[in-house]
Amino acid sequence: MKQLPDILTSTAFWASIATLGAPSGAWFTYVAAEVASRQRTYEGILSLIEGLEEEFALVSQWASGEEGSQGYLQKSPANLAQEHPDWFNPSRAIFKFSTPMLSNLTSSPYASYLAPVIKPLVMLNHSIRRLFDNIDRYHMFVFGDTEKYQSTLPKFAHNPPGWALSPMPTTVALPQPSEIGLTQDEQVYVNQIFMMNMQIHQRLIGGADSTDENCLYRSFRTARSALQKFKEELRRERLPRKFWVLHVVAGAMALMGVWQVLRWFEILK
Repeated sequence: MKQLPDILTSTAFWASIATLGAPSGAWFTYVAAEVASRQRTYEGILSLIEGLEEEFALVSQWASGEEGSQGYLQKSPANLAQEHPDWFNPSRAIFKFSTPMLSNLTSSPYASYLAPVIKPLVMLNHSIRRLFDNIDRYHMFVFGDTEKYQSTLPKFAHNPPGWALSPMPTTVALPQPSEIGLTQDEQVYVNQIFMMNMQIHQRLIGGADSTDENCLYRSFRTARSALQKFKEELRRERLPRKFWVLHVVAGAMALMGVWQVLRWFEILK
């Protein structure tokens, strides 16, 4: 039967085992926490990208984002007046949309990780804000003059005789302003509405031949392409290479402690 060592010897032995095991345990605990932190960051970035992609799908409807779409190409006012008589109509509604993740991107805790795509995303947000500011001014002008709005609107709503008994039309023919008997003041009013619509659609939304890089058509495509590339190249951040040196040291210390314990109990001679 093995003779038990004295208390001082046992205390010194187990203290040495603790000295070997504590740093190893602390190191591997730290590494596990670091790996979990990097995984949470990776998942957070992916969640942010997915939110941005959902907002991009909404913006796409305004930016003519579907494949092959040319957007609002540059045309003369005369051609636009023939193609878009509704741009004269004060009742034409222009709705805005919300992009909270894009608007608050720079305040996101993951903004620093999106550094390669921050600029195109910020420029897209600028294009949207610029568009919305003009839409607000448009609404203020259209609805600000209540008298002209109320006098003009019924003329655009003119219906031909017997329209209620006619079959359902497949297309809607909109009247030109010159055909509905507008007064001179009303003509000036609807002409201004037309020019504001032209500004919103031709310049601020734009199309394939727009020269303004900040128009919504161009900035949306630039941001979408940058985000898609960033997502494809995104990887979870790896641990630094120097960690492997400390892995080896910590592992050696742990194995040394195990070896000493096995010898202590005479499992290894």
